[in-house]
Amino acid sequence: MKLTKYILLIMVLVLNFSCDPYDDTYKPVHPNAVNFQNVLDEYTSNGIPGLSAVVVAPDGIWAGASGYSNLEDNTPMSINNEVYSASIGKTYCAVATLLLVQDGLIALDDPISNHIPSAILLGFENTDSITVRQLLNHTGGLTNFDWNEAFVNDVLTDPLSIKSSDLLDYERGNAFYAPPGTDFNYSSTGYELLTALVEEVTGDHSKFYSERIFTPLNLQHTYYKNESEYPQTNNLVHSYFDQFDTLQIEDVSEIQNHLTNIFTGSDGIIATPRDYYKFLKGIMTGSLLSDELKAEMLDFVPLGGDDYIGYGLGVWQRDVGYGIAIGHDGDAIGAGADMWYFPDHDIYIVTATNIGTVLQDTELGRMYNESFLIAMITAIFE
Repeated sequence: MKLTKYILLIMVLVLNFSCDPYDDTYKPVHPNAVNFQNVLDEYTSNGIPGLSAVVVAPDGIWAGASGYSNLEDNTPMSINNEVYSASIGKTYCAVATLLLVQDGLIALDDPISNHIPSAILLGFENTDSITVRQLLNHTGGLTNFDWNEAFVNDVLTDPLSIKSSDLLDYERGNAFYAPPGTDFNYSSTGYELLTALVEEVTGDHSKFYSERIFTPLNLQHTYYKNESEYPQTNNLVHSYFDQFDTLQIEDVSEIQNHLTNIFTGSDGIIATPRDYYKFLKGIMTGSLLSDELKAEMLDFVPLGGDDYIGYGLGVWQRDVGYGIAIGHDGDAIGAGADMWYFPDHDIYIVTATNIGTVLQDTELGRMYNESFLIAMITAIFE
């Protein structure tokens, strides 16, 4: 009888730990579940419209949400809601590029002019010396259209007029930040060029994402340009922005969705937090890349900072006070997202919001990027 009870207990634990946190029947099993939920509730009560999070650790898993996915309809934020990746999309582009290396179709130290059509590179200097690796780790010397005054002005005044082809045009002819290989300068421009490379080599970069990343990892709630539901997915959050930092937020859902749709390698993914976790886990456990290429990806350019201390091939290295974290974050006019892995502790954390976290330095943006994320990490480790 005791043996039977023991077997039944093990079966219950296995089912709990393997269940999908996006199933409505899911029950938290992490011992700090109440604390995690309290953190989310505290920050939505302070003005952030909606928050969602996933924690996967050796002592349990947890997924939760707070606030609203749609303020106008009072629709609660759910662990089933798809959220915007913003710059987390760079990690997907990096993996796609590394898969081409793995397939023997390109090499990391190839000049980008070997693989990107000259028409796309028109107006960019040093393209015979900038390498694929340098685009991936932001040492190619490129400037960043994210902070181009014309781009920022267009986003704030006429965002729906911006097209995918405009993104590189903002930087054509601009002076380089530094000679290739000499300095780090975070550049979405470089990742848009990487997409052009993947497109040229594969014939369809979005199909390549689906076939070589989404399908192998069973990412059933991840959407990019090859998925028919994209960019208006069934459970997509509404997006909000406090442009004037007055705590009077406005609905920017149409703008956020349009901008996500025109981005390629620098942004562009829509997924559930659970799928972002599965993607990061796929990288860290070697499900996608060979050991050799995973090591290349995690070869970090030292940055000398106190928080963001290194950048690899599509991933940041951070020191947030509880050991090294590896992953990426993303900021957008109507979204924010983080996905991090703490290798020393084997802990994953993914968080997301539907408040704008970029372009303007706002209280709500800082609340998500600084206070909330640190509060969640503290709740995990203390």
